[in-house]
Amino acid sequence: MINAYRLELEADGSLSKEKSFIRLPSPFNPYILRFNIRAGSFASHRGILYTNYPIDGSEFDRKKFHSKRFPIEFSKPLNIDIIIQRPGAYEFYVEYKDLNSNLIKSIKSHFVVDPSLHISTGRRIFTSELITSEPTVQIPLDGLVIQSVLPKLIGRFSEWDSHMKAISDLGYNMIHFVPMQVRGFSNSPYSIYDQLSFSNDLFEPEDRSRSPDEKIEIVKKTINKLEHEYKLLSLSDIVWNHTANNCEWLQEHPEAGYNLINSPHLTPAFELDTALLEYSSDLAKLGFPTRMNNEHDLELIIEGVKEHVISKIRLWEFYVVNVKEAMNEFKEALNKPWPPPRKDIDFSALSFKGQAKSLADNALYFKGAFGQRFYKKLNYESSISFILGLIESEKKNKPIDDNGNTDANDDDDDEVSLSDLIIDKNSNTSAEKPVSNKTEAEINSNEKEDKSDVKITAEQKLDEKTDEKSDEKTDEKSDEKSDEKTDEKSDEKTDEKSDEKSDEKTDEKSVLMEKMIDKFEKLVNEINLPFYVLYDDDVIAILDNLWNRAKYLKLDPHGPKQGEINLKVPLVERYFTRIPLNEITKKHPKGALAVVNNGWMWNANPLQDFASSGSSAYLRREVIVWGDCVKLRYGKNRDDSPWLWDHMTKYTVQLAKLFHGLRIDNCHSTPIHVAQYLLDKARRVRPDLYVVAELFTGSEETDIKFVRSIGINSLIREAMQAWDPRELSRLVHRHGGKPIGSMDTECLTSVSTCKGLDGESDVQCLVTPLLGSKPHALFMDCSHDNETPHQKRIAEDTLSNGALVAMSSCATGSVKGYDEVYPELVDLVKETRPYALYEKPLDIGIGRVKKVLQHLHTEMTLDGYIETHVHLENDYISVHRLHPHTHKGYLLIAHCAFTNNSSSISPIKLRGTRVELVFSTTLKVHSREFTPHKDYLTGISSSLESLNGPNLRKISDDHGYYTEVTLPKEFPPGSVMLMKTWVDKQHNGLDEFLTSNVEEPFRELDLVDLNIVLHRCGGEENDVTPGHSVYNIPGYGDLPYCGLEGFMTILRQVMKHNDMGHPFSSNLREGHWALDYVVNRLERYLKISPRLQELIKWYKERFDAIKTAPNFLVPKYFALVIKTAYEAATKRVLEQSSSFVYEGGPFIQSLALCSVQMYGTVLSTGLHPTEIGPSMAAGLPHFTYKHMRCWGRDVFISLRGLFITTGNFEAARRHIIGFASVLKHGLIPNLLDAGRRPRYNCRDASWWFLQSIQEYCKFSPEGLEFLKTSVIRRFPKSDEFIEADDPLAYSYESTILEIIQEILVRHAKGIHFKEWNAGPNLDHAMTEKGFQIDIQVDWETGLLFGGNEFNCGTWMDKMGESEKAGNKGLPATPRDGASVEIIGLLKSALRWLTELSEQGHYPWKEVELEGNRRITFAEWNDLIQKSFEKCFYIPLDQADDSRYELNTKLVNRRGVYKDTYKASNNYGDYQLRPNFPIAMVVAPELFDNQHALQALNVAREVLAGPLGMRSLDPKDWAYRGIYDNNNDNDDKSIAKGWNYHQGPEWLWCTGYFLRAYLYFDTRVGKGKDNPHETIYDITQHLLPHRKIIETSPWAGLPELTNANGAECYHSCPTQAWSSATLLDLFDDIKKLEKTFK
Repeated sequence: MINAYRLELEADGSLSKEKSFIRLPSPFNPYILRFNIRAGSFASHRGILYTNYPIDGSEFDRKKFHSKRFPIEFSKPLNIDIIIQRPGAYEFYVEYKDLNSNLIKSIKSHFVVDPSLHISTGRRIFTSELITSEPTVQIPLDGLVIQSVLPKLIGRFSEWDSHMKAISDLGYNMIHFVPMQVRGFSNSPYSIYDQLSFSNDLFEPEDRSRSPDEKIEIVKKTINKLEHEYKLLSLSDIVWNHTANNCEWLQEHPEAGYNLINSPHLTPAFELDTALLEYSSDLAKLGFPTRMNNEHDLELIIEGVKEHVISKIRLWEFYVVNVKEAMNEFKEALNKPWPPPRKDIDFSALSFKGQAKSLADNALYFKGAFGQRFYKKLNYESSISFILGLIESEKKNKPIDDNGNTDANDDDDDEVSLSDLIIDKNSNTSAEKPVSNKTEAEINSNEKEDKSDVKITAEQKLDEKTDEKSDEKTDEKSDEKSDEKTDEKSDEKTDEKSDEKSDEKTDEKSVLMEKMIDKFEKLVNEINLPFYVLYDDDVIAILDNLWNRAKYLKLDPHGPKQGEINLKVPLVERYFTRIPLNEITKKHPKGALAVVNNGWMWNANPLQDFASSGSSAYLRREVIVWGDCVKLRYGKNRDDSPWLWDHMTKYTVQLAKLFHGLRIDNCHSTPIHVAQYLLDKARRVRPDLYVVAELFTGSEETDIKFVRSIGINSLIREAMQAWDPRELSRLVHRHGGKPIGSMDTECLTSVSTCKGLDGESDVQCLVTPLLGSKPHALFMDCSHDNETPHQKRIAEDTLSNGALVAMSSCATGSVKGYDEVYPELVDLVKETRPYALYEKPLDIGIGRVKKVLQHLHTEMTLDGYIETHVHLENDYISVHRLHPHTHKGYLLIAHCAFTNNSSSISPIKLRGTRVELVFSTTLKVHSREFTPHKDYLTGISSSLESLNGPNLRKISDDHGYYTEVTLPKEFPPGSVMLMKTWVDKQHNGLDEFLTSNVEEPFRELDLVDLNIVLHRCGGEENDVTPGHSVYNIPGYGDLPYCGLEGFMTILRQVMKHNDMGHPFSSNLREGHWALDYVVNRLERYLKISPRLQELIKWYKERFDAIKTAPNFLVPKYFALVIKTAYEAATKRVLEQSSSFVYEGGPFIQSLALCSVQMYGTVLSTGLHPTEIGPSMAAGLPHFTYKHMRCWGRDVFISLRGLFITTGNFEAARRHIIGFASVLKHGLIPNLLDAGRRPRYNCRDASWWFLQSIQEYCKFSPEGLEFLKTSVIRRFPKSDEFIEADDPLAYSYESTILEIIQEILVRHAKGIHFKEWNAGPNLDHAMTEKGFQIDIQVDWETGLLFGGNEFNCGTWMDKMGESEKAGNKGLPATPRDGASVEIIGLLKSALRWLTELSEQGHYPWKEVELEGNRRITFAEWNDLIQKSFEKCFYIPLDQADDSRYELNTKLVNRRGVYKDTYKASNNYGDYQLRPNFPIAMVVAPELFDNQHALQALNVAREVLAGPLGMRSLDPKDWAYRGIYDNNNDNDDKSIAKGWNYHQGPEWLWCTGYFLRAYLYFDTRVGKGKDNPHETIYDITQHLLPHRKIIETSPWAGLPELTNANGAECYHSCPTQAWSSATLLDLFDDIKKLEKTFK
């Protein structure tokens, strides 16, 4: 059987958030990936899947997307299957058309396929048997055990054998090599001098002069030897982000780094860096200490930075407008013709700060970008126009200060007339629009250099400062010698003003110019304020970061404690590498030779390049730089740096050819598009490349972006990052596999069919749903970046920490030296001593335990030990790995050694489990003092010492036996114990037994039996079996149903998420109550459903077996039985259903299951007063028993959908006959009450009854023969009420034909009576007039009228009950007169009877009226046809009003149909309600097609809610959308739920609305030419309904919702007619499909 993985997409073709990462297994055996979308999804409308997975078998090209079209289907899920045969990282998206035929493209989603890795077959650690008979074994990623090594410390390749043998013996199966390439001057492996050459110290002296290709061949042979001789795969670091700062190719290609030419925004950072170097060199000369001894020295030196670095480089000039230059240019501009003043700005509403902002918005632009001094400029034409407008406004209005106050003492009182001044008459610059004085060249230059918005936004104005501060700051910062500048500027300003004032008396324009210059200067200073705030903020950050870094480098105990500060060892690291000027580099611009160094940042956004123009990290000194590494600049694509891309491609491909995997160094700083490009090249030469990375993003969401985009197979996670046992246990749990007793594999998989791998034949496939993945972990006990246990905890924790990691169900790893108990982290850069070699390496450190656990780790992965339980108690962590089917396992108990403090652990109880000790040991550290060996790297003096085993006791209690494990007294911190566990053999294969032979007990069950098995709410259960109800879960509450659906409500989520912590899981572990409940309740039903006996037997056999199993397996086994039974029960339902249901999709089948929900037996009521039998409930759980269960109107609205479309004709027939038997007054009762005391207070039930008969005859196998069926009548012909046991009851018979005719005749003659037993005993709220029933026909129109203002005879039947609010006895919606849906139903009946009569199937052609008059069905039918549009339509165009009967004063919407005609309250006729679509469905011939579609479109816009139809137009004065039946306030409109039908949204109306829309839109709408368009529109409208029925605990559709789809807690969560009318709809669609297929 082929494996298939189903990936369900969202409605728009994307993946949900929980599926943001999809990881697929290695395609060692090809499998199917099934893309699945629901029928009705947006993406189902002409949907096409595009994926760059090469489905045609071609070579992978990331930019080449292959397409497959989704099938056309309206009810079943739409699937596209692709065969997965190769690993890698792939993308997909879906294109589809919206309903307006616009092409929509979903966001791109991703899936990653694991690589296939193979190692030579080894032997089992305990038995020495071969793991497999094959020469190699495929190793899942979880089975990898990786050791990191420093090649330079192993020695030359020829010296590797002894090391490799020892590593292999320890159970490692892959080696991670830090970079082997030629190193830069720092000697760090990660500072690579030449990416394409391996370091010479790895080769024999005679090989070092060989050609590069020959050296590569030596490396290749070495790696192959590791694989085939030592069973070790290889993994190499790859470094893409930086290169050694002394590498030669930088001299040829400085553009490969971020330099001052390609990244001019770094210029301020470079000048700062240079000034800091000079400052470091000049400290002594400047009188500062050159050796830092304490924080006082540090404070002095940092204080000096302000003057000798920050001020020296005039850093502020990169931020602000040059005020002096701006003033000079503004004055020059004033000598030219002026533009007109701005008229479009309300200056009077602006404070001074607001004026500055407005000027900046209109005149500020950038000439260049950050990195150039004074690049911010002002447009002077715009500035002049702005200031002229400002002055003119000030003459008319008092200026406003920043606090909103007017300035009563404005000293600018010179009266100047602007109209007399010279204005540039030829200027084409509008005064209403900002202008520019930039040249075209400047504009083009700006566009190239900086595409950011030139306007200064409010966000940039970080603070408010006074004019004085602005002036002061401008003076202070604009020149190094601030006093001189201030004097100079003051003199200049004084001179200028003096000159201007000398002409003031004679030149009016000069006066104005002086005023303009003064205002402009103040405004420019104000504009500069936020820029200075930004500058201040950056300076503060610079000083803080310099302080912190210098403190670490010079003073901190854990820092390097650098000594003398000088040019060679400056105050802080150099941020830039200065490439030397020589014959090679002289061809480059000077700025190209300054390249920024790489580094890392705290809490940085890894998706942002911190060296880009969008970051100021280098200027603010936020980067912790690696002074030996130059950061590489790839740009957006290869065109930005072609040499670098090509060089790094050669490097990547070379490594991919040699090694099985790559570890991406500093991955979080790697541009995703760069990693994608390079890994695509690597996977071309090694498709099964294993990719590992370290990501320090601090966000799982960001991790996933990298993992899915690049195709990272494992993320490095580090146990040494744990700060206490609790955190360590969390990490072990997170990376430890599925919980024990997981249900997803067995409970969520299903069998389906698919095309075979040949693409032709149909084969079975096992389908597993994809629920989303977490990034796979490479969990390391210690990495080469971590401090050792000796440094962070105590050395003894080396054993416990390493053992816990080895037991995790993921890839695991360690660093060379950890197993040997190295005291300190090996210095990658400075360390030169090689690893020590030992004669018996397993005897060193924790070697012997590591060997067992690491071999076992791989074996457990290969054997399928995928379930894990992790438990923490004090400092003890236990890890239990288990096989999900054999239940064999291994239990490790570790006593953590974060400190020397010891703690205790309670005895461990292993239910139904046997235990055998494997080993118990501790790490004994002989001395904590360590003297490093001068020639070799060695570990702390330590050894493993055996400990006593645990005390094992087999104990029994009420839940069966368990093994109690008590640890020995001597089990100090740093101790571990491994035990083998198993359960009795009788439980092997239990999964198969639990799911076996399930068809047999269901074979004879009918739908009523299945109602008991699947459903039954608490009220129904208690009615039949008094004192019993639904199952209650402690800590959770009651289930909705007693049957399987109730349990599945909980189990679906428990199974999906393997939620072993759910209260139900706990309940199942603690006892067998649920198992007993399932059986016992069915036994109580045997009297009325004896066919349940076989199912009871089937349950008992399986539950008896479960009761012998360990309690931790009970939740899984119970779920397996319940799911198996549930699937068999639903299958049996479908087998008894129509082809429409059986072949329908999940939504149709879920709707059909609602018919089983609603159709069951209760003892308190039924369809006959003395006979027990099934009946339809109106809704659950409120309408379940006694007289409230079975409602005539509800039954016959629901009957077609729930019974006829589903094929349950027997139930349909029973209900028609049952209600026919109680016909009285010519009416079908509203409340049946089993025929005991039915109530006849509804005007519409009779017509719904006739519509159901019509549907039954049309679709049932019985056809028109049914009309001849005899019905025994409950009441005498006199309409007299008698009790059911009266001799006159059931004393005569009528055929269905006669009953139909009786209804027509009684209505034609008129019906007038007062309800029997009228008064409070019948209805406590109704008034006397409300009990009067009057129905008659208006023979001018043929329309049927009825009701009065005190009763409510249609489905909108809410009677007021609140005395407090004054609505008691008043119906909210009487809808008297001619109700539109009743007229439609009447017309449908007349049309049908006319046809039957003409065909000879109906013996009458007419009805007798009062006065011995007669009218034929055809004549009555024609009367209604002629009058309907005239009486009910409200035309769109007022010009047409005269053609219709209208009170135009009451018209509030047009292009719709009235709700009633001639209602007593008049306005009720014109209230827009969702009733006219009902008439459209049953009698479409009544409606003008165009009018109908127009009205439906209005209804869609106005009435359609997310789920239901609003029962009243939201614009209506009476609209109240929130129904609360408990509310008894004094608001008449809502008290006691009076607004039940005044706005709340009813779902059953949606079905009729959509049925009407389907009919008319396919005739005159967009579906006329292509009905598919209408069907897609409808099915998309039903997406919320699909979601509700899938997620509702009641597995149905609610009665109604409150406004805008909000849940209504007073409605039934599942209602018969809500599901029924959608089944009707889909049945219509199915029939329509057949016509155009």
